[in-house]
Amino acid sequence: MMPFMTRGLLVTLLCLATACAALPTTSRTGKVHEITIAEGISPRDLEVQPGDEVRWVNRRGVPVWVYFFRDSPDELSCQRGFSYDLGTEEVAKIEPDQSVSLCFANAGAVEFLVQRQPTIRGGVGEGGNKIPGAMPGVVLVGSPPKR
Repeated sequence: MMPFMTRGLLVTLLCLATACAALPTTSRTGKVHEITIAEGISPRDLEVQPGDEVRWVNRRGVPVWVYFFRDSPDELSCQRGFSYDLGTEEVAKIEPDQSVSLCFANAGAVEFLVQRQPTIRGGVGEGGNKIPGAMPGVVLVGSPPKR
């Protein structure tokens, strides 16, 4: 029989690992905004409303990785292609001419990084080396419009 704390920890980790799996894959509002990744990011700053879908599209000839940090699973209302890493970081690998997307549930500024190589937390690559060429951007999620 497993000790209570070990069982509780396993249940907590399972819930965190599957937090994104239960989210829809499309926007609640029907609005989709694209961020194109080529030699740079366009647009670098994007304004959306809560529930709008933000789609990152890789137009490079090689894969890229998108990273951003969040505080809790309820910050998203949809996701496609991202994984929730240990409760703090969303990451997605985007193959050439493919896309991933998220819908943000709450107002605020969400910063992200697009990188040419995968990293561990904080933009550190294998062997502890900083990864050059990270392209920062921000999604500004506004308050929902008044009805």
